[in-house]
Amino acid sequence: MTRHVSRWEENGDRPTPRQENRELFSDFTVTASTTVSCSTDDAWDLITSISRIGEFSPECIDAQWIDGAEGPEVGARFEGTNSRQQGDDEIVWIRPCTVTVSIPGQAFGYVVGDRFDTTSAVEWEYRLEAVNGGCLINQTFRHLPDGLSGVRGMADAEPEKAGKIVAGRLEVLSNGMKATLAAMKQVLEGKADRKP
Repeated sequence: MTRHVSRWEENGDRPTPRQENRELFSDFTVTASTTVSCSTDDAWDLITSISRIGEFSPECIDAQWIDGAEGPEVGARFEGTNSRQQGDDEIVWIRPCTVTVSIPGQAFGYVVGDRFDTTSAVEWEYRLEAVNGGCLINQTFRHLPDGLSGVRGMADAEPEKAGKIVAGRLEVLSNGMKATLAAMKQVLEGKADRKP
C-alpha cells in the first residue's frame, strides 16, 4: 500500500475555483443529530476535546492544537489529519482549522483551511440543546461556495461529473457523521471506556 500525504501550504499557488460549480457547492450541506443521556456541558466538553476526535471519526484520525493554543477559544487553531483508503492507496490530508464559535454547553464550530494558502474551504458546527432527559447534539458540515476542498478539486477537474462527485462525497460525509455521533454517544452514556 502506498501512502499519499497532502499537507497544507505544500501544494503551490491557489487556483481559481470554477464558477460553474459555485452553486453546487453553495448548496453542499450535511447534517446529523443524536440525543444523548447527558448534560449539554458534558457533550460540549467531549466535542471540544479535539485530540480525541480520532476515537470517534471514521475519517479524521488525529487533531492537535497548534500555535500555542490549548483549548477551544475563538481564534485558536488546530491541525486535523484525515485518512481514507482508495484502492491500494491510503490518502492522507492534513489541514489547519480555526475555531469560530465557542459557547460552553451550547455550540462549537470551526473552519478548515485549504491545501494551498489556508483559505477557508469548509465549516463544521455542533449545536447543543437540553432536552428531556439529556442533550440533543446537532452536527453540520457546510462547504463554502468557493472553498477548495479535495472534492471541489475533483469536481473542478471534471465539471461534467461534478454532480455525481458531490453526491458521492455527501453520502460518505453523512455516514461518517452518523458514526461519529454514535461513538460519542457511547462514551457520553458510559457504554464505552473513557480515557483518563
